[in-house]
Amino acid sequence: MAPKRIENGTVIILDIGRNVSEPDEKNGKSFFELARECTIHIIERKIISQGSNLLGIILLGSKNTKNNLAASGCKYIETYADLQYPTWQMIRDLPEKPSKARGNWFDALLVAVDNFKSEISAMKIINKQIIFMTNFQKPSGIEDSELEQILAGLQEEEFQIDVIGLNVYSNEYKNEEIELVKKIVELTNGVSVTFEFTMRYLLFHKKKAVNAVPWNVDLNIGPSIKIPVSSYIRLKDEAVVKKWIMAIKDPVTNTKSATEYMQKSKIFLNPENQTVIDKDKSIKGYQYGQQVIPFSDCDEAMLYDSGPKSLSVYGFTKASNITWQCLNGDGLSYVFGRKGDKKAQYAVRCLVECLHELNLVGIVRRVYNNGNAPKMYALMPVLDSNNFFCLSMVGICYKDEIKNMSFPPTDIKKYACSDEQVNAFVNLIKAMDLMKAYEESDFDETEAFPIARIVSPSAQYVLDCIAFRAMNPGKPLPQPREDIKMLFKVPPLVEKRSKQSLEKLKSLFVLNKVEIKKKEKKTSDAMDVDQFDDASTSKSFDKDMKNIPKIDLNAFKKPNYHIKKIGTQNPLDDFDTLKKEGISMKDLATQITAVIESMVYGNIDGDLTKVMEVMSHFRQECIKSEPSHYNDWLKNFRMELIDRNRDDVIKIIHDNKLNYILKSENILSNTESDSCDDSQVYETDTIPNLTEVTISSEVNDLFDNM
Repeated sequence: MAPKRIENGTVIILDIGRNVSEPDEKNGKSFFELARECTIHIIERKIISQGSNLLGIILLGSKNTKNNLAASGCKYIETYADLQYPTWQMIRDLPEKPSKARGNWFDALLVAVDNFKSEISAMKIINKQIIFMTNFQKPSGIEDSELEQILAGLQEEEFQIDVIGLNVYSNEYKNEEIELVKKIVELTNGVSVTFEFTMRYLLFHKKKAVNAVPWNVDLNIGPSIKIPVSSYIRLKDEAVVKKWIMAIKDPVTNTKSATEYMQKSKIFLNPENQTVIDKDKSIKGYQYGQQVIPFSDCDEAMLYDSGPKSLSVYGFTKASNITWQCLNGDGLSYVFGRKGDKKAQYAVRCLVECLHELNLVGIVRRVYNNGNAPKMYALMPVLDSNNFFCLSMVGICYKDEIKNMSFPPTDIKKYACSDEQVNAFVNLIKAMDLMKAYEESDFDETEAFPIARIVSPSAQYVLDCIAFRAMNPGKPLPQPREDIKMLFKVPPLVEKRSKQSLEKLKSLFVLNKVEIKKKEKKTSDAMDVDQFDDASTSKSFDKDMKNIPKIDLNAFKKPNYHIKKIGTQNPLDDFDTLKKEGISMKDLATQITAVIESMVYGNIDGDLTKVMEVMSHFRQECIKSEPSHYNDWLKNFRMELIDRNRDDVIKIIHDNKLNYILKSENILSNTESDSCDDSQVYETDTIPNLTEVTISSEVNDLFDNM
């Protein structure tokens, strides 16, 4: 059986001895504290990345001698953790204080090499890494003959030796031990960096690196052209942590278990009598508003079938027709010719060059798999200077997904700006240039927020919370750390440059705050009803009422309010008053019909007596003057009632004989009295008026080809 393939294997040699216990004068922390903090961040990063990484930890300068080479003289070296997948328990068990022992760093190197050989016989590690975290103050005592043999073995086994904590290439450290370490690092292609540089690298979490899985399909262009292609996801919005392992916490022992689970059962209840119904006797349905629509297996078999997975070109259009507003932003994919198929790769390259030269974009229909709904995509050419050719595939929005928004025009005199105001905005834009946001002496690059190189603040905070919860299960989650908050802050240099431009804009554009006054609600003091329960209180109240002077109510006349529009409170009086004032019957008909419809649609108790009185009055007035006002409105009103399923209102209108005005009642009416029955009129009114629609030949051809 072939050994299991592991990408990376790392062994950390952490010095916890006496020679690293003294605090540094610069930052006040000892080498041990800095090394322990760096080790914790390395373990966190390897856990959260969820890669195939093995990790081992060896404690140098430990009181306990626990290693496979202890009999050979490797003392004060403890194998804290063999090569294994990293766990949170490794962090919990790390020593918090240094010891008083001192170990040999070269012996620790031999123990680490032996750990690779003895612990992973059934695994094949591609990259072997050993990280030193010590200051190399204790001499190794290695002889030159033995050193050459060990260095040759390290090169043969392809080990990489790294040093974290001090830079062996710096002029600050110069002695025999540092020169020896420098030689080992150079021969194994390792690196030597300080804690400050390493912590900057470990500042943000790294998500799991997943190899792209291709989606293989044939790109169909017309009935005869099929190009084998592979689609790879380039960008996609997805959850920070995809898979969670559920664990049940025992309230008695306060321990968690991933093997136990909560048993769930699903039953079907009749909401009327709360009885349990057998699943086989139930019919699946969907709720549409307040109504449940049954959906049986027979109905499901009649659903639209999108067909097998496919990628078909519907046609080509100008690139200017596909604007960013038409794209749905649901990810980006790159389409290549099928791997190993040179003809397919050549065909894709020809297609890319043709689309680029003609400034065209392909419109394709994509079905991911059997049973998936089809989606429309745009195929756009991608050309790179490094002879890189492919097609980018982005989703296109349907018409229902696009929101049309109208904005008021700004090219009017009211919004006109002076040259001084325009120049002030130009200066502000130049001052906020992110390409020169930092001084060259502070960072390697002066650009702020570079595209595709800035981590997601929300994802980093979620991963921070996961790491914090793993180490502190009972404590509340912390606030985002300053390193994450820095991703939201304006660079200091940009803020400094734009300060003067902002002050200039404030002086040129004077903004007046508009205060919206709220209407004060009039509140009256509540009456204490309990006062009238007492007999003595009621007697005193009667005496007070006798002392109140009498008022002649007839002396106060009702104010004469001017009626502007027919209301729902007294519609008949309002109608007659406005008619006396000379308002035309056409305007009165518009107002009173709106009142009738409002009273019908807003009715709650079902009593339509008042509505029928208003309709009768309106009908009588139309009989005297113009019957078309009533007949035309009643026709549209009936159709609206039919659409709303208000047959009860139609029946009440019929019972009250408030139907159309016939010619026998008014000669101006266009409705015959002899041959027109109410049921016939009702039937005629329900026939919709069809409008002739001219359909283009292209649409007809499209349906013919389907």
